[in-house]
Amino acid sequence: RVAIHPHPGLGAEFALREPYDVHAFCAPPGSLLALYTDGLVEDPALSIDEGIDRLTEAVSSVHPWDALDQAARRVVSAVAPTRRRDDVTLLIARMIGYRKGDTATWRLPARGDAAARARTLVSELLRQWGTREHTRDSVLLVVDELVTNAVRFADGPITVRLIRTGHGLLCEVGDTGNGRPRLGPGGLLDDAGRGLHVVHGLTSRWGVRWTDTGKVVWASVER
Repeated sequence: RVAIHPHPGLGAEFALREPYDVHAFCAPPGSLLALYTDGLVEDPALSIDEGIDRLTEAVSSVHPWDALDQAARRVVSAVAPTRRRDDVTLLIARMIGYRKGDTATWRLPARGDAAARARTLVSELLRQWGTREHTRDSVLLVVDELVTNAVRFADGPITVRLIRTGHGLLCEVGDTGNGRPRLGPGGLLDDAGRGLHVVHGLTSRWGVRWTDTGKVVWASVER
C-alpha cells in the first residue's frame, strides 16, 4: 500500500485548487497501481482494513499479460459489496520502466537561447535513435514551444527530458513556475497562446504535473 494523504476526490468543488499535491514512490516495472473510491471497500460485513486487504489480494492476482480493462471488471465483481451504498470506481494502471539508453535529460539556464540549445541537443539524440524525419520535426517543434514557454513564464533552470517509448516519444519540460498552461480561445494566428495550439496539434496527448520545485509540461508524439 502507498500511504499518502489523498487529495480531495475528482469532481469535488474543493478539489479544483492547484497545484495538486504530488507524491513520488518507486516500484519495479510491471507493478500495478490501483486507485479506487471507498464504495469498493466499504462493506457492512467487513472492516475498512479487511475490505482493502480483499482488494489488494484481488489486484495482486492480475497477471502481467492481462488486459487491464477486463482485469478491473473482474476485480470489481470479486470485491464490490453486494448491496452498494456508494459509487464504485476502480482505476488500474500498469507501471513500466525505461532502459537507460531510452531516456536523456538536460538542464539548461532560462535564457533566450535555451530553446535553440534544446533543439540542438534533442535533434542529435533523435538522429542517434534513428527517428523518422517527420517525427523528428514534430518533436523539435514541441520541444521548442515548451522551452520557449518555460523561459517566458518561469524563473530558474529548465529541465528537458526525452523518453523513447514503445509507441512514441515523450517530451518533458520542467520549470520553477506553478501556473497551469491552458489553451486559449485563439488559434495558430494569435501570438498569445499559439505555442500550446502547436503542441496540441502535433501530439497525441499532453498535460502538466506538479513537482516539489514547480511543474513539468509533457507531450507525447507518436512514432
